[in-house]
Amino acid sequence: MKKLTGYPNWFFWLIILTISVTTLTGLFMLPWVMEFKLQWEVDFGLSGELRLPAVVMHVLLGWLLLMLLGALWHSHIRAGWRKKLNHWSGLVMSLSLITLALTGVGLYYLSSESTQLFASLLHMFLGMLLFSGFVWHYYHGRKIRVQSLRRHRS
Repeated sequence: MKKLTGYPNWFFWLIILTISVTTLTGLFMLPWVMEFKLQWEVDFGLSGELRLPAVVMHVLLGWLLLMLLGALWHSHIRAGWRKKLNHWSGLVMSLSLITLALTGVGLYYLSSESTQLFASLLHMFLGMLLFSGFVWHYYHGRKIRVQSLRRHRS
């Protein structure tokens, strides 16, 4: 069974790998955010020499996720909206990813400490929402596909 109709099979695995590693690098940066943005005492986290590679990987993969969203728009997202299947979770993920891009840029360019803190917390929340939304979207979409295949076979 094909993972994404209209796309090569490797495209699905590229999405899985990209969203997983982006989420993982984001989780690696959470102690850093707790320490420097929230001013909490944290005894765990990445060492100093691993922070920069984690941030760079996170940013580059975030931009790749945006490009994948554009590629998904071509067939997958439009078909989901036409069929009205699994489209709400898709909308939440798309809006989350776009807002993540905006808050990510804000983390670099916002000058006020309070707006940077807000952008940082919103970015963390939306990152978790994007990952959990993706997991839900995948399993719900798989259920829809299995039901559709059963209907066509009978």
